[in-house]
Amino acid sequence: MSTALVLSREVVRHFSQAELEERERAVTSELERRFGSVDAALAQEYTGDYPSDDLKLFSEYHSLMFLLGK
Repeated sequence: MSTALVLSREVVRHFSQAELEERERAVTSELERRFGSVDAALAQEYTGDYPSDDLKLFSEYHSLMFLLGK
């Protein structure tokens, strides 16, 4: 199974299940490094009190969970 991502200029990039799972591990690891755990990160996200740099990380985490059906 692969998932498509539409980039600018109508270029489509396909990601394999393994690539998505690898990126999930990297994002999860970064959330754990920054917040101590994924649960703590999600709790912090819920408050809305976090640096804007973390917004991309939260967005990527939720996107990966959606694409992986979790």
